[in-house]
Amino acid sequence: MCSSSSYKHGSTNYLVSLTARIYGVGRNHVERLVKERGVVISIYGLGYIGLASVAAYTSKGFRVVGYDPSRERVSQIENGSIKHPDPVVRDIVSRAYREGLLEIVEDGVEASRRGDVKLVDVPLSWGSRGPVFRYLDSAVESISMGLSRGDIVVIETTTPPGVTGSRVRRILEEGSGLVCGRDFGLSYSPMRISVERAYEDLVRKYPKIVGGVDRDSPEILSILFKEVYEAGFIIMSSSTAAEFEKIAEGIYRDANIAIANELARAARELGVDIWEVIMVSRTNPYISIHNPGSGVGGVSLPYQPYLLAWSIARRWIWDSTIIRARRANEEQPGYIAGLLMEGLGIIGVNPEEARVAILGLAYKGDVSDHRNSPTYGIAGHLVRRGVTRIAIHDPYVKEQIDGVKTTADLEEALRGASGVVISTDHSLYRRLAIEEITRISGEKRIAIVDARRIIDTSKKNRFGDIKCIYTTPGTPWMEC
Repeated sequence: MCSSSSYKHGSTNYLVSLTARIYGVGRNHVERLVKERGVVISIYGLGYIGLASVAAYTSKGFRVVGYDPSRERVSQIENGSIKHPDPVVRDIVSRAYREGLLEIVEDGVEASRRGDVKLVDVPLSWGSRGPVFRYLDSAVESISMGLSRGDIVVIETTTPPGVTGSRVRRILEEGSGLVCGRDFGLSYSPMRISVERAYEDLVRKYPKIVGGVDRDSPEILSILFKEVYEAGFIIMSSSTAAEFEKIAEGIYRDANIAIANELARAARELGVDIWEVIMVSRTNPYISIHNPGSGVGGVSLPYQPYLLAWSIARRWIWDSTIIRARRANEEQPGYIAGLLMEGLGIIGVNPEEARVAILGLAYKGDVSDHRNSPTYGIAGHLVRRGVTRIAIHDPYVKEQIDGVKTTADLEEALRGASGVVISTDHSLYRRLAIEEITRISGEKRIAIVDARRIIDTSKKNRFGDIKCIYTTPGTPWMEC
């Protein structure tokens, strides 16, 4: 970088250094820049993940230049109305913006020019033809047009193994005319967080992983990371190894959930309570069977097996346990819907006349994130089987979802329901008893599918004229 400029925030002018080369210079020089907080961080993508990065760096005194093409997200930061599940992230980012440590720019190229280290935290998903690289490509292209000698680019988006060292490197070199490993550094560093506790996970709980396309950038980044990530850092042998590590974590969890769900199905066939089996199995220190549930959601976990398969591009991977487990989890919402249909048949309720309440739209408990939630699949399967009167309750999801009737009023959702599915393990539902469900419903025949086995079954239905049956993914139907 070759010059300097300033920007104004409120009544204060802040100098943004455009001379702080950190790649291709001596270690002592980098250490001094980092200690003096002379390194500026550009962050691409100000969603849940990007805002966590903003919070991490600004909380340690580093200046951040943020860019996001979404005017809505930018306005939320400017107005102090940030929508993030982690209140710590919300507070830190709001304060950083007020105090001038965070600046938002409207141009991605300008964000690249202003930063010495560029972090990419944009979404990547799976489409009908493979990975959807649109947002990643756009961010990297903008970075390339503002890239200078001495900069480092860090991809934090979950990507197929090998993408950083091939696709990203090519775009950067073609757009800038510079050479990776000579003029600039390029690394991959996965985000290992749960969004509701993003700051704690990112800064304090898990070591930060980094793998380089070039040899030197991870060592340089380690000087910066040491100042930000209190749990330390781990340098891996390559960017591809770091990409694979991130996906391996997700696949391991996905496969174990699939095993738990299929064990639950087997238990129902045998007339056995899977929850009893799981509890006893955990007395063996080498066994940790997951809890069965309604399926797997989240922004990236459902795609990760397919991202790996795309990278390998060999026939065997599509027949592997990895992909079979993923498909088993994709079938789970349909299985849960099937249990409810079975229950409606037992109590003699016509699906076309039934009113169904699904409790929980978020993909996991006590968060508002509903991306790829199994609830969508459950509702879709019910509609295809003739159930059209569906109400979805969630205490955390405030916005209206196209094509889905949602409510924050639990009584409104349950009133008149002859079918109930508990899809998400919110704390609110853990305090819910069967007796309360039957009272609010007011129906004489009720089937309840507790996909998370969280509601209180100890207090039975006290209304003798009501036929109520209850099940979970791993237990037979029982009267309630």
